[in-house]
Amino acid sequence: MKTKRYYAPASTGNLSVGYDLLGAAFEPINGDLFGDVLEIYPQQAKTSLEITGRYQHQLPSASSDNLVLKCFYAFENKLGKPLPQLGLRLYKNLPVGSGLGSSACSIVVACYAFNDYFNQPFTEAELLQLMAEAEGQVSGSVHYDNVAPSYLGGLQLMLPDSPQLCRPLPWFEHWRVVLCYPGTTLSTKAAREVLPKQVSMAQSILFAGMLSRFIAALYQQDETEAVAALQDTLAEPYRISLIPELVQIRAALQAKGVLHVGISGAGPTLFALCHSEQQASVAADYLKRHYEKNQDAITQICKLSSAGARAL
Repeated sequence: MKTKRYYAPASTGNLSVGYDLLGAAFEPINGDLFGDVLEIYPQQAKTSLEITGRYQHQLPSASSDNLVLKCFYAFENKLGKPLPQLGLRLYKNLPVGSGLGSSACSIVVACYAFNDYFNQPFTEAELLQLMAEAEGQVSGSVHYDNVAPSYLGGLQLMLPDSPQLCRPLPWFEHWRVVLCYPGTTLSTKAAREVLPKQVSMAQSILFAGMLSRFIAALYQQDETEAVAALQDTLAEPYRISLIPELVQIRAALQAKGVLHVGISGAGPTLFALCHSEQQASVAADYLKRHYEKNQDAITQICKLSSAGARAL
C-alpha cells in the first residue's frame, strides 16, 4: 500500500424547496478543492490523525474526537475484522457548522477513502448507509441530503423507504451558485430546535406541491417554473430569526437579477442561484462586501459537482 489522496465536495441541503429531501454537491469554477481532502498512508504505529487546512482551528483539539477516526472505527466494526494501522492527514477546507455539509464532507471522504483503500468491501448503498448513520450522530437524526450528494455528486432526491435511498435529478447546466459563508457558526441541532414538531395539513400540501413543481420543471427544463418553485415554506419562516439579514440580502440581489437566494442547509451560509457566471460575479462581490470583516468568511462561485467523492 502507498499514500493515496481523496476528496469530497461541499454540499447544500434542502435547496430551499426540499427540506431533508434535496441535496446538491458544488465545486468552485476556479478549481479550488472546496471540500475535505484526506491522505492515507501505511504506518506501524497505532492509527493516528493529523489535521491541517484553513479551518483546522474550528475542530476539536484532540484528534481522537474527529469524525475521520470515528469513521475508521465504524468502518472496521462494520467489516468485522481488524484493519491495518494507518496514518491519516485531513485537510479541513470547509468551515464547521456552516450549512455546507462540513461534517458530512469529513464523513464521506473518510468512508469513501477507506472503502477504496481496502478494495471496495462495501457496496454503494452499504457505504451510503454507514455515512448517514455517522452523520446522524452529529446532527441528531439520520438524513441523507448532505452525505448523498457529497458522495455521489449532482443534485440528489432522497427516497424515503426505498432501497435505492436517493436518485439523481436533472439540472440547468448554465446555472451558477454563489456560496457565501459569513464566518459564524450555526449548528444543525440548534437550527432544528427552532422548527415546529408538527405542521398543518395545508403546510404539508404546500411543501409537497412546491417540491413536485420544482422536480417536474427540472425534467421539463423549464427554468422559469423551476425558479418560481424555489420557496422554503417549511423551515425558513422559523429560521429567519437566526439569519435576519437574509431578507435584505435577498431583496438586494434579486434587484440585480439573481434568480433566488436561500439558506444553505441549516445555515448560516447563503446560496445565490444565478443564470450566468457574469451574474454570479456580481452576487459574489456584493456578498463579499457584506461579510468581508470576518476572517473566516468565504465566498465561492460554484457549479454543480457531478463527480462527488473521488481519489485525487
